[in-house]
Amino acid sequence: MRFRNSLILPALLAHKGARVPCCSQFRSHAPALWAVFLGSVLFTASGLAQPFGIRVTQPDSTSEIADGGTVTMAAPAIGQPVAASLTFTNQTTTTNTATFNFVQLTGSSDFTISSVPDAPFPVTPRGTFGVQINYQPTTSARTTARLALNYAAGTTVSTIVVNLVGIAPEFSYSYTPQGGNASIVVPGGNITLPATAIDATSNAIVTVTNRGTSQGTIQSIAVSGANFGLVGAPLTGTVVEPGRDIRFTVTYTAKTLDAARGSLGVETSTGRASFNLEASGNGPNFTYQVIREDAASDVRPGQSVPLPDTLINEKSSVVFRIRNTGNIEGRITTISASGTGFTLTEVPLLPLTVPAGGSTAFTINFSPTSPGRAFGRLRVGNDDFDLSGNALGSTLSYAFLINGVSTAVANNGTVIFTPAPVGSNSNLKFLISNTGTAPTSVASIGLSAASTVFSLANLPNLPVSLAPGASTIFDVSFAPAVQGSSTATLKVDTLAFTLSGAGNAPPPLPAYRFEGASGAQGPLQQPAVSLTLASNYPLPLSGALTLAFNSAVGVNDPSVQFSTSGRTVAFTIPANSTRAIFANSSDQVRVQTGSVAGTITLTPSFLTDGGINLTPVAPSSLNLTVAAAAPRVLTLASTLRTANSISLLVSGLATSRSVTQIEISFTAVTGETVGTTRLTIPVESSFLGWYQSAAAVPFGSLFTATVPLTFTGDVTAVTSPSDTIQSVSVTLTNALGTSPAVSLTLH
Repeated sequence: MRFRNSLILPALLAHKGARVPCCSQFRSHAPALWAVFLGSVLFTASGLAQPFGIRVTQPDSTSEIADGGTVTMAAPAIGQPVAASLTFTNQTTTTNTATFNFVQLTGSSDFTISSVPDAPFPVTPRGTFGVQINYQPTTSARTTARLALNYAAGTTVSTIVVNLVGIAPEFSYSYTPQGGNASIVVPGGNITLPATAIDATSNAIVTVTNRGTSQGTIQSIAVSGANFGLVGAPLTGTVVEPGRDIRFTVTYTAKTLDAARGSLGVETSTGRASFNLEASGNGPNFTYQVIREDAASDVRPGQSVPLPDTLINEKSSVVFRIRNTGNIEGRITTISASGTGFTLTEVPLLPLTVPAGGSTAFTINFSPTSPGRAFGRLRVGNDDFDLSGNALGSTLSYAFLINGVSTAVANNGTVIFTPAPVGSNSNLKFLISNTGTAPTSVASIGLSAASTVFSLANLPNLPVSLAPGASTIFDVSFAPAVQGSSTATLKVDTLAFTLSGAGNAPPPLPAYRFEGASGAQGPLQQPAVSLTLASNYPLPLSGALTLAFNSAVGVNDPSVQFSTSGRTVAFTIPANSTRAIFANSSDQVRVQTGSVAGTITLTPSFLTDGGINLTPVAPSSLNLTVAAAAPRVLTLASTLRTANSISLLVSGLATSRSVTQIEISFTAVTGETVGTTRLTIPVESSFLGWYQSAAAVPFGSLFTATVPLTFTGDVTAVTSPSDTIQSVSVTLTNALGTSPAVSLTLH
């Protein structure tokens, strides 16, 4: 059979994994040559028709093959059957009846045949008969068989041959613990993670390999067990091609030194595999006791160690014991105490190594020099403890002064400030007097927690000594950040006073405007936008710029967002300035316009640092529009090439989410002639199916189409039909127009 440069093109669109087959039929410019593409099999004939047509029906496809053709049967898994029905049609138009003498299946015993008519049996012109091929693999290796059907028609005796190929997936498993080597693991086996320090995390990389001959899928991956986790698990439905693998990580965060157990379950298209997870904690574990008069009590880091009440210039003590209850020795580099009146004695030599099960001890002393409560801090290694003691002695009294008027206040009493507008101050003085009969001192003055509303100034040098009848004074300021009441706690040694102030409304927000990009924008762009107040504002502001997308085609485009990700971006406006500052100290932010026609609306909101909402009731917004337009080809490439075929990969976008046709032009190499130089493929229904699918939503209007091209015919200056093509050019069309052509040189 000779070929004469006729072109057969099966059009196949692929959208992010979804494939939609199309059929195309062309007549060659050479005489007596026909080429027809049906399903995935190409027939060519010159002058003589095939005596018998063979139709193959499998669970997910129907196709036609020629005598000597191949049927590939993909089983779901080893041991799981799959069937194919073969229908034979006598295509002759004569009156001769074909008589089949025998039907024979040879090759692998994994293939069996059923529904075979008893031989000999006749098949009249245009008559049909069928057989069923069953494939139940015992291995994942590629398996073959041969079906032969001998017949006689008139004076002709011949044999129809169908080649059978069986394939199946098979998954195997291995894991690589952190810092270790890879190990094969079978379902029901153990995956052991390395010993892990407390509060640290170790991991093991699990590899799932398809060592079969057919693709398989990952259905789900899950772990159970306290403190076990999963990172990088593939999505449900992930396809694993033969010879390829997927990997994910199992993690363990140690919280105790005890052995931990869990499980890992991997559900694939071939079945479920379960594995045991094993891990353990590793390290020292220090516990602490306070011993008073031979009575011991446990104490934990962060808790208080109280010392007995002590007269000024006297001393009291407790013993502090350290035990290592972990499974390895531990090292302590620091044992220290801070705070007035607190000291340590009998401290062991540092650094100190405490073996597993071992212990050590030292003494904490409290020697107060002023009356009242005293506080300190004990540090042992990385653990801290509060120290407290009550010094018996003199009495202090307290008062606050506003405009020279004094108001007494007791422990846990309230200090009330004159109300002030947000952004301004209200001030008073706080007076401490020694009303006792003996000298005393004040060791600490401060707020119990950091505050941006209340502040102290002109504090005395601490500790401050107060003789009987003496006093000390300092300033307290209230700068409201919000409307309404605000409070804080003033601490004087161990006493507490509530500071209370009322904030009035701040000034209104000035007008604002957008600068930078506006109006019509192109798809896949990142125009910059900035925000500016009409005049300075006295308070620091924070706010958010919110993006909303109104699609012109009824489908949201998730890629329409800020370049910093998301559809909300924060900004600040420093006090006494006008310009909004975004991430990385930039005075502008970029907006991703996506690939779908519609309107992008930016709307700001404003807050003071104290949380007062200054956003107008009807805030003005900025609108950016992306118009519906003709499609655009972004890239054109060839992905697979054989002697008789080339596959084109066309990537592009259509802001209206519509493409009606793909047109391909061919240019032959010098010395060769191509019968078909231009091909128009109607694709509206295929693109409509893609754009209406849930899988298309994350990609806006972006798409990728695969167009396989098959070539037949004689060649002159090249070695194969596919080498006759010098270059191809592709355009896309919809109701709004046609894209510029994009060309690809193949030679």
